Amino acid sequence: MIDLNDNQAIAQIDKADTYSSVSSLAKQCKQAWDETQVLRFPDAYKNVQNIALCGMGGSAYAAYFIKALFANLIRVPFTLANGYNLPGYIDQNSLVLLSSYSGSTEEILSCAQEAVKRSAKIAAVTSGSKLAEFTKANNFPAYIFNPQYNLSQQPRLGQGYMILGHMGVLARLGFIPLTTEDVSSAVSFLESENAKIEKEAKKIAQKLMEKIPVIVASEHLSGNAHTMRNQFNETAKNFAAYAIIPELNHHLMEGLIHPTERILSFLILNSMLYSPIIQKRNALTREVITKNNIEVIDIQVEGQTQLAQILYCLALGGYITFYLAILYGQDPNAVPWVDYFKEQLA
Repeated sequence: MIDLNDNQAIAQIDKADTYSSVSSLAKQCKQAWDETQVLRFPDAYKNVQNIALCGMGGSAYAAYFIKALFANLIRVPFTLANGYNLPGYIDQNSLVLLSSYSGSTEEILSCAQEAVKRSAKIAAVTSGSKLAEFTKANNFPAYIFNPQYNLSQQPRLGQGYMILGHMGVLARLGFIPLTTEDVSSAVSFLESENAKIEKEAKKIAQKLMEKIPVIVASEHLSGNAHTMRNQFNETAKNFAAYAIIPELNHHLMEGLIHPTERILSFLILNSMLYSPIIQKRNALTREVITKNNIEVIDIQVEGQTQLAQILYCLALGGYITFYLAILYGQDPNAVPWVDYFKEQLA
């Protein structure tokens, strides 16, 4: 087994320097927030009746985090459009956020054309390509970023740009209560904890070889569960699943008896910021899983604020899946089957 402290051996596998992208999350977040806070929007954008974020894969992460963190605070209905079409209620009173890291995602470009036909208010978060050209040609406001801290150029490894980019846009428009002080505090915490997070991730990765991780989370960390599942799939080339408390307590536990081969490993994201009833459910869920002789890896997510915990957990997932890919001898940057699928579809 490869030594996860052997940087030369790791570099032989990580030829695209995925590590630099994983370790630059805090810098991505800071850049995205600072740059969105100087954007200007027409006044009409601040008075819409609903918001739809259109995104796929890593470019959809922001929607999950916004819904998890601001579910009870965002002042208009907010939804994720995760395909070629917009919800039926989108009209001239709606804001459509077009999210595509690459700027060439066909589903999002389809939503863009539909949004124009419905006279919706349109904005975008992207690094360029066709989506950037579309916003410029139509004079739509957009956050078009230079991904200088994502050398791998993989969207899932540029989460800081997409997540804080969208949060920055919505905060700038006044739809979510997020301030520069909030973001600066969370980013500073992430920077201070980075070495500790990486060390913990190496230990967890070694426990997960040839296992199927099932990530369990709740409330503000629900978006992390979705994102971490995707990171396992794409970065580590390892199948994974996730479930959210309290929903999982109504069905999942009865599915632990079979198959009898114990290849599942539950990663439970624990937080002292969860509500008391969710903390109780977390503990009871853990008890049920262990009574079924299935491994549980407890992750105590640190941070004094919900945003700090989200970033902590986001970094942890990035490091765990990076090092699991290395243990498998897999290039953490490559996505051969996704590339194959897109080529065949084209």
